[in-house]
Amino acid sequence: MIKFNVHDFFVDLNQKGIMFCFCGPISQDIIEGIGGTLRQKMELEDTDLNTSQKVFSIFVEQMQNIVNYSADRVILEDKAEGEIRIGVLILGKEGQHFYVLCGNKTERENAASLSSQLGTLASLDKQELKKLYQERRKKLPQREGKGTGLGFIDMARKATYPIEFDFSPVNDRFVFFTIKAVI
Repeated sequence: MIKFNVHDFFVDLNQKGIMFCFCGPISQDIIEGIGGTLRQKMELEDTDLNTSQKVFSIFVEQMQNIVNYSADRVILEDKAEGEIRIGVLILGKEGQHFYVLCGNKTERENAASLSSQLGTLASLDKQELKKLYQERRKKLPQREGKGTGLGFIDMARKATYPIEFDFSPVNDRFVFFTIKAVI
């Protein structure tokens, strides 16, 4: 007897508008495979190209954040990559809007900085976000890209509403960071 009722889970996902959910180790190959599937699904639903591109861009950015920053990782023996990071990604639809929601475990000490950065972005209008994005891009070569916050700024620019985020305590060392962008 299977104790987990997959049908109930399926119904629950549909009722919540969840079109796609992935939980586990994320590699570049997985991002590409899931990305291709998401593009096909959006084409089948006749999603307009602009919306589809924004959703795909935010999906990639959120998956890259997991790949680069998740504290949960699997060490790979005999592989060039060395490790794969772990997280969860959900793509859904609320009314007429898509959303991309992802989460991963991160060091508790990162929460204050992330919260401050995302809180600032949520308070900016589209013109201010565009200006900030351009300023950070000019600084990019000096800071080597990682940690400049360009990805968050770009998500905020493409999102219809301010980005939502949350930090749930895991233990004394870690929190679970969740970020949601509505398109």
